[in-house]
Amino acid sequence: KLFQTQSIRTEAFFVSGKGGSGKSHLVNKCGDFLSTQGWLVVGEKFERGHQHNSQDIVCSLFEKIVKKLVKLKAGSQQDSEYSQLAAKTLSDSLGAARLCALVEYLPSIRDLITEAEFDATQANSIESNLSHWKLVSLLTCFINALLKLDRPMILILDDLQWAEALAIDLVLGELLESIERQKNARLFFFIGLYRDDEISVDHPLLPKLNNLRESSNVKITNIHLSAISKDDLGDMISNELKLPKRLVVELGDVVHKRTSGHILFAVELLNSMVRDSTIYFSMNRRQFHCRIDRLYSLKTDETVATFIISTLSTLNPDALKALQVLSCCGFHTDVAVLELLEESDISPCRGIRSSLQYLVDVGIVEIAGGLVAFAHDLIQQHVYENIDLSQRLDLHFNIALFLGLKTSMNSASIQAMGSIEDGFKNLYISESKTAEGPVLSERSLLSIATDHINHAGPDFILELSQRKLFATWNLIVGKEMSARSNFGCALHYYEQGILFIGNGVWIDDGVISNHQLCLDLYEGASNASLAMRNHKLVDYYTSVIFQNVWFERSIPAWIILMTSLESFGKHKEIVDKGIRLIRRLNIDVPPSPPGPRELV
Repeated sequence: KLFQTQSIRTEAFFVSGKGGSGKSHLVNKCGDFLSTQGWLVVGEKFERGHQHNSQDIVCSLFEKIVKKLVKLKAGSQQDSEYSQLAAKTLSDSLGAARLCALVEYLPSIRDLITEAEFDATQANSIESNLSHWKLVSLLTCFINALLKLDRPMILILDDLQWAEALAIDLVLGELLESIERQKNARLFFFIGLYRDDEISVDHPLLPKLNNLRESSNVKITNIHLSAISKDDLGDMISNELKLPKRLVVELGDVVHKRTSGHILFAVELLNSMVRDSTIYFSMNRRQFHCRIDRLYSLKTDETVATFIISTLSTLNPDALKALQVLSCCGFHTDVAVLELLEESDISPCRGIRSSLQYLVDVGIVEIAGGLVAFAHDLIQQHVYENIDLSQRLDLHFNIALFLGLKTSMNSASIQAMGSIEDGFKNLYISESKTAEGPVLSERSLLSIATDHINHAGPDFILELSQRKLFATWNLIVGKEMSARSNFGCALHYYEQGILFIGNGVWIDDGVISNHQLCLDLYEGASNASLAMRNHKLVDYYTSVIFQNVWFERSIPAWIILMTSLESFGKHKEIVDKGIRLIRRLNIDVPPSPPGPRELV
């Protein structure tokens, strides 16, 4: 289908099915093959419980394009020439100012366009005014520039069911609709994957898919992966065991019946049968055999989830503890973070590192590119969900505290600082290296610690001083996200900070300025809501400010509110609120405009 297309419209493929149905495997195999044919193929996946990081994941997708272009420099002569031409085309198409803005999101541009001078002052100036929609414009210009070079490109985004609305709108709305038609369109393909059983009726993906179906610029193809058939499963077993199909019919029938054709479940069940020697290799006959007597007494669980967990019960205590720590960190974890955790009591007795190779050997995790990732997100999900709740919250809290204390953001240092931003420059450790790759190259240590403390939640934290400290963490990370125009993510952190600080704590206690902390959180939430055009939230957060601060200090909030009203064309409300505002300044405003005589 991809090779044969002659469409003058952008082509988008959407692959749906249940978790573990083989969506990612199918698309990755296709992408791997096309990469060998000279296609530029990059992919990323969204993560359960981290919807607020959706924009970062989209930017990471584009960053991977740049990294591939950099890698091509050292390839064949054809690849090297293409990389040089790509650098020149991007430089000419985007110009110095836009490159300076884009390099904040795609830092590898510095390695691709080495002759360009990226003025940090200029970049920061542009960045401070960069809106979400300007970022969209930059990314579409970036893609259209590369498509001029006649090399097909595929962007893959997995697990769209966990993407937040702004990220979905960025990719499925603005980007796909903005690919220049005619020549460029036939070179660009998008593949989106999602679990259709986890898409609710109010999920932002559904209306966007409906819009694309009606679009004149985008042609979409839907592929649904259902359960594997009994015949196909028999072919798969026959191929893997190198046996004629007639010899595996009975085995295939039993596995299909026990797993209802769920491919991941079927693979896990077959693996367990190999481990317990139900399927074994006969040295005498030099082929695999199945113990038929054991086949019908096999005990399996009702769902793939519980089956996966049951297969982990054979892990030794250190490996299981390491796996639980990994699951708390999400689908994938920086090796650098695990190196830090080796120093803590959170790590199992023999350390996390000692268990990693064993977990890789049994197919539970994979290590690549400085990241440790679960072989499938269903494994991460069900390891995590089967940790006792109190133990899980303890793990998140202890990881957060340990990593947070590696930064300057502990309560003692905040008390000594003139402002909470004074130690912000110490939060990044992006230059040091390990054998596995760069250390925390794109995320701050505080951001990771803040994610963990947010998973523990404010109800888990009883001490008020700790809750204010963690509210401060959220404020700092929220400000960083706002500076990067990642307003959905910023709003998430501001709202988490507000949850930690709670209500009725605007009075200072002499250690941390509660009043300023609250004001900063609510102003940040108001600004982020304004950038996202959510007037309901703007109205709520600014109203809290009006209720709790002196009039003079509420002026920025009034400006945010008026700007939001103006963006929705609510001019009468602006006039009404403006009059009330002027009267609070003791300036008399008549209840109605003066008549002609009064003017004379």
